[in-house]
Amino acid sequence: ADQVAAMAEVARAGAPAAAFSSRPRTVRIAGGGAPSPYPSTSSRSTRCPRRRLGLFVPFGCRASTEASSPWPLLDAVEDDPDPSEPPRATLSSAGAAHWTVSEPMSRDTDAASAVASTADVSREMAAELLDVGAVYAECWPEGEGEGKPTRWRRIADRKIVAKGEVIRVHKRPRRYRHACWLGRDAWLDRVVHESDAILVVNKPHRLPSMAHESNAVEHCGGCVERSLGLPPGTLRVTHRLDSSTSGVLVLGKTAEAVREFNDSVAKTLGSREIVKTYVALVSSKASVPLGSLTHWMYPGPFGAGAFHGRTSRRSRARLLRSSADGGGGGGDETGVRGGKRWKRCELRVVSCEPATRSQVDAWRQLFDRELERARKPFDDDADPSSGGAGLGSGLGFGESGESGLGFGESGESVWAVRVELVTGRTHQVRAQLAAIGAPLLGDSLYAPMVGYLHDADDASAAKEAWRRMERGTVPDWPVALHAETLRWGDSVFSAAPPWDP
Repeated sequence: ADQVAAMAEVARAGAPAAAFSSRPRTVRIAGGGAPSPYPSTSSRSTRCPRRRLGLFVPFGCRASTEASSPWPLLDAVEDDPDPSEPPRATLSSAGAAHWTVSEPMSRDTDAASAVASTADVSREMAAELLDVGAVYAECWPEGEGEGKPTRWRRIADRKIVAKGEVIRVHKRPRRYRHACWLGRDAWLDRVVHESDAILVVNKPHRLPSMAHESNAVEHCGGCVERSLGLPPGTLRVTHRLDSSTSGVLVLGKTAEAVREFNDSVAKTLGSREIVKTYVALVSSKASVPLGSLTHWMYPGPFGAGAFHGRTSRRSRARLLRSSADGGGGGGDETGVRGGKRWKRCELRVVSCEPATRSQVDAWRQLFDRELERARKPFDDDADPSSGGAGLGSGLGFGESGESGLGFGESGESVWAVRVELVTGRTHQVRAQLAAIGAPLLGDSLYAPMVGYLHDADDASAAKEAWRRMERGTVPDWPVALHAETLRWGDSVFSAAPPWDP
């Protein structure tokens, strides 16, 4: 623990840190592949105060076993953050810029030195920031000149920053190392299918499908590439799963495979059909009715003043209404009212059975373990009836401490629900099940939306919708939703949910 704190302090101070660097050993894939960082685990004791009720995980408290990445200094800063800096998860820092922009370079400068000077870190830390993809250079795709748009381009492979160039450094990249650096064997176990065109994996919870702007490596494809020794850029995104969702994810190896998959998603004439099946654990007083479930979703516009004069962010919960016009009058594929477009969401509830004790216990163990690693507080004292995102509504464990099987004071039970998507909207399963009173366990974003439909379009309804959306928290922990099966033409890819023993 002392060494971790010392490494973090050295990294922050900008002094050389070679004495503290201890990179994980590398292994070579059979057949002569490139070396692959094989993450070890380093155990250190932590004293992390934790309450079962009113649970709050302080910033910087971690589980006792840490996953090591190829970047020991970044790992050290994550494990022992600077107390003077606000956590990026807090509301006060949510809108703050998490990068530093340099002045134009006075001369050609090696990239590590340029980053070290801009971010006030050591050269060793600068090298890690470059490798993780946290550094950009300003560029002009249409040529430099007055009125020409500028862009930022990653410079992970650049050795020199040219005279006059400006760079942007994300000093605290968003990290997903516990779900990323599982080790070569663990990732091989998660491979569902492989061909010359695609690689299908069982994505773990708390790992994004796509790269974050501050981290080009710790996403599903990047983690597989590094762990299995594949060249960067080998695996391409074909579709997305939420970071908090696990399950079947198809990664393309060729541009043609990605185009073919996208044509299937768009239902282009002659393309192969795609059918996705999800399983979820939900909290509800009654079983979820089988059959078709249809709502209409507000997908935008987003931005300042976009929703009745209030800022609407894509990261917030998506509003649903019962019909395109909000009054039950039906509509076509896209309903338009008040300048806002509402899109049809449909899924089929295939099955709904009471969750077994072993399923809920397995989920709780998974959730508890990942919650220890979270960078956000999970407030389970909030009253769900007031739009809170409390543990009782979000997890369904019940106030008695039992595992949510109808023994809690709320009278709610946990149900294992299987759904088949007809449309594929953002957060569709989470939003639709919450709207009918069956929120997913762990879903702090949609817990405040339980039972709510935005069928009115006046100031009072807007105020209520805003209050609920503001109370939601983007989960930094698992949500009990798993992409179980993806059928693409004649091919079927399946992975069992982590709560099935």
